Amino acid sequence: MGDQESYSSSCPTTDKMGKWYRRVALVTGASRGIGAAITESLVKAGMTVVGVSPNNVDKLEAKIVEYRGLGYPGTLVPMSCDISDLLHVQTMFASIRADPDVEGVDVCINNAGIALSESFITGDPTAWKKMFEVNVLGTGYVTQEAIKSMFDRGVDDGHVIFINSLAGHRMCPGNKDLHVYSCTKFAERAMQEALRYELRGMETGIKCSSVSPGVVETDLYTQLFEGDEEKAKAFLSERKYLEAKNVADAVVYTLTQPPHVQIHDILMRSTDQIP
Repeated sequence: MGDQESYSSSCPTTDKMGKWYRRVALVTGASRGIGAAITESLVKAGMTVVGVSPNNVDKLEAKIVEYRGLGYPGTLVPMSCDISDLLHVQTMFASIRADPDVEGVDVCINNAGIALSESFITGDPTAWKKMFEVNVLGTGYVTQEAIKSMFDRGVDDGHVIFINSLAGHRMCPGNKDLHVYSCTKFAERAMQEALRYELRGMETGIKCSSVSPGVVETDLYTQLFEGDEEKAKAFLSERKYLEAKNVADAVVYTLTQPPHVQIHDILMRSTDQIP
């Protein structure tokens, strides 16, 4: 958790995140893991953060009180949304537009994703479908609506960041159960590149970036080990892997670049990670 610090109510001009003070970021998958760490970092920097979760809004609501107690200058606005459902996403963005304290999105952090242990030859196609619906289609729905929100309000310095994975850059060696997950992350990488071309063609200053970590100590691995928490803990204890905060720090770094610098992709892994 963040350290106890004293914050000024005025814009922290000496802080590199000063540009984003009081502006709005949307973070999907905000209630746990990497999403929770990103959400805290942005609220700590003074942003208004729309924290999105399909079924853990109560955890986000508890964070509001915690962040206030820590003196963070930003605001957390929890919202429930199943991003794999286009109607849910459109309804969420309508709620954002209707909220006078939010009105729109300036930064979109596409963090939500699921990883299920499925190969192509023996895997369950129903599980394939679920991963593509969340990791690819859901990410696409949120991105499209976020860009619309920026255009509608004349925002020309917005930013879309995809939390991808090293699995989106190479098939995980020796682990066929991550093959379909990797395909969804390869698709997400193509989505970012397509978005970059489209934004450049429109001559807008809106940026798009990715952060692609290797193994991160989160409950994603409980999903991969089919709910077996002990097996997940045993795997994560084998080496010192990345922490969620390390990824959040990479997001902050990406957001603090000058207007002419666009971070394309940050590939990061623990020093102890081999493949």
